[in-house]
Amino acid sequence: MKVKSLLLSMCAIAALASCSQSDDEIPGGTGSDAPEAKVILKLEGSGVQANSRAAGIPGDLTEKNGKVNDLTVFIFNQSGLVITKQYIGTPDAGANSISTTTDAKKVAVVANTGDMTTSGGAFANVASEDALKAVLSDMLVTPDTPSGDVTHKDDNLYMSGINDLSAFSDDGNGTQKATATVQLHFLSARIQLTEITFNGKTITDNKYVPSGEFDATADANFTITRVYLMNAQRVTHFLPATDGGTNYITQDLKQYTGGVAWSDPWTGTPPNQFKPNDEYTIEAAPDKFTAAANKISDIGHWYTFANDGVSDITNHPTALVVEVKWRKVKADAAASPAVPEEVQTMYFATYFGGGDQAELEAGKAYKVKLALNGNFKPTNQGGSGGGGTEDPSKPTVNSSVEVTVTPAEWSLVPEISKEWI
Repeated sequence: MKVKSLLLSMCAIAALASCSQSDDEIPGGTGSDAPEAKVILKLEGSGVQANSRAAGIPGDLTEKNGKVNDLTVFIFNQSGLVITKQYIGTPDAGANSISTTTDAKKVAVVANTGDMTTSGGAFANVASEDALKAVLSDMLVTPDTPSGDVTHKDDNLYMSGINDLSAFSDDGNGTQKATATVQLHFLSARIQLTEITFNGKTITDNKYVPSGEFDATADANFTITRVYLMNAQRVTHFLPATDGGTNYITQDLKQYTGGVAWSDPWTGTPPNQFKPNDEYTIEAAPDKFTAAANKISDIGHWYTFANDGVSDITNHPTALVVEVKWRKVKADAAASPAVPEEVQTMYFATYFGGGDQAELEAGKAYKVKLALNGNFKPTNQGGSGGGGTEDPSKPTVNSSVEVTVTPAEWSLVPEISKEWI
């Protein structure tokens, strides 16, 4: 699929409507007396098959994101009532024909949801534009199951768009035609943790080892045990409240997920309908968090729905958390008395809102670079846990931690860079 400003061009989706009173096609819709017509959806490109998990950042991620697997098309009349609703399971790269009537005024398209038009589906009872705008989608397939699947994958991201049809006019051959162009937009935001660096400032000799080697490496100063999201907003409407807007969800309807359970060190009242899900955490493993030249690259990426209007930390801005194990006190059996080892968990939290970084908006990708430039040596050598905190429930504000965030509209947002010295 060709990727342009907001990722996807479906001939920009071009919808061509032509009609004739002698047309033999059975009209769609709900009892309209208007003459029959046909809408032709044209797609360019073929897309790329792919699989997705949070860990890692594929080099062709944007290309995978642009894949269109299926379409649901809604055609509305002047009153905003649905006159045609059709699911296209395998869209053709060329023309996709849909029967409707000449009172068609507006076209909405939703991509990659699977067929939700059948009984029990989210679109089954949608009979108007307002009803479509009221439908909610959840990022979690089974919210009460932490290991449950998510609806958004690299090659299956929900998209939608809506636009007016032009007035019908004679094409010179006795056929009435109208056109519409519908630009698809991503419903989710994408967060990419592209790198974590250390030893980049005054301290240049912190010793980092992968988590599996930490306990057996007595002179290792720190390791990364996991990276995860919290307060990830998990529900959205399929269309914004205003055409062309970004207001996909109101604060009172937001629901949340995250990579760990809402328990210590996460305290206080959890955000609305918080349900942990394994998709939002990357645990240490032999092939994870491996450093080269003081850098860990392409750590992972996640999809979450918009979470704006969260300048106040109490409104639960989405957080990206790096969990570190720090050797606060090194064991010394030769000392008198002997000094036991003390290991402490530290957190480096970046918030998208709450006075920290830009809030998450639908259709934008946020690239994050973290620099852990602080001192991870034991406390008797001046160490301070690298500038981290024992409380991840608010942003880690320390001159030793540098965060660079680059948002965009898949559309890349300016890079987020955050440094802890």
